[in-house]
Amino acid sequence: MSFPSSTRILVVGAGPAGMACALSLWHSGVKDVTIVDAIEQGSNFSRAMVIHTATLEALDTFGCADTLVERGIKCPRMDYSDRSGSLLMGADFDGLIGKTRFPFYTLLPQHSTEGILADKLKEVGIPVFRPYKVTGMRENSKDSRAVDVSFENGQSITAQYVVGADGAQSAIRQLCGIGFADPHATPDKPEEVNQLAQMVIADVTFTEEPPFENMMFGVLSPECFWACSPLQYPVEGSKAHNGKTIWRIASGVPNSDGVPPSKPDAKYCQELNEKYGPLSISKSKNPKAVEISDVIWSTRFRTRYAAADTFFTYYGEGQSRGARVCLIGDAAHIHPPAGGQGMNLGLRDAIRSAPSSPPRSPPARPPTPTRRFSWSPIDIYTVRDWVCWALGKSRWIRESLAYRFSGLASP
Repeated sequence: MSFPSSTRILVVGAGPAGMACALSLWHSGVKDVTIVDAIEQGSNFSRAMVIHTATLEALDTFGCADTLVERGIKCPRMDYSDRSGSLLMGADFDGLIGKTRFPFYTLLPQHSTEGILADKLKEVGIPVFRPYKVTGMRENSKDSRAVDVSFENGQSITAQYVVGADGAQSAIRQLCGIGFADPHATPDKPEEVNQLAQMVIADVTFTEEPPFENMMFGVLSPECFWACSPLQYPVEGSKAHNGKTIWRIASGVPNSDGVPPSKPDAKYCQELNEKYGPLSISKSKNPKAVEISDVIWSTRFRTRYAAADTFFTYYGEGQSRGARVCLIGDAAHIHPPAGGQGMNLGLRDAIRSAPSSPPRSPPARPPTPTRRFSWSPIDIYTVRDWVCWALGKSRWIRESLAYRFSGLASP
């Protein structure tokens, strides 16, 4: 299909949020949608991997949820323990039975999610034009309520609506002059630094199958947070990597450990396991423990919160009756990876936000604390573990945690 000269709605970005937006618009009866992306093809790496219950319900509106569940791993529980393996807190998703078709969270790599959404786009006849990198926007000379969007390849398109789904470095957001910063930052403390200020995530295999259950779990320690979960996706045409299950590990890297390498190797990831993972896979504590044998993919990043000053604006000289621009996904807000908030909120943005309507006003910022009470006769992390252990004895607490994590409490 040739690239159109005009469209009613232009979606910039063909990640999960952009594709879900185009599908949601098509499902609601808006057929004149064009979607573009700056890169030649989507990523083949896993990145985000948790799909929430509320996200599955949203994706079910245009028939993608069941395929995602079939290809992923359904997990009815999520546990947090200390390094010795003592359970501190758990979330039981069985409490959602009867409230939703999806009483679980699903583990599926982001590229598999993107592939399923891309297949759905082909099914309904919406092509993704690549590579189309946005370089400029200007008000259309004949229609002040339309905008001409130009691309690096020299082409352009006229649109009445533009959806910016082009990630944290969004060209659409920048061209509209919309600020992007941590909403809780203060002049004297621009960014909060904590145990998860920098993280490493990696998809790995072990020398032998580790003694883990087929679900996501986390390890809490005074120094850091460590998490692990199985992945189920083809690598080089097989279900696993050289016949071995692939596991996602995620670990905080305290600032005292220095800056992690850009692409952590097996040795570095093994060191994180030794320092912050369960003792059952620590060679220093258990000589027979399994070790990381291969790293399929890895990355480092600094965690931060940021949100756009507004998710909706008009583009034009008058700024009141120009083309409508809407931001969704990482173009609108970014989050630390814990809980899979980024992709899930982006998908629900895309499906439940109407590009033609301004979103509800954002909640007021909470007051900034002026002082913190920090004295304690015992280690604060011991107190944390005791509290988690005590609360975790309550089934109501475990089911409440699952309800909050599912996204159903605030879809």
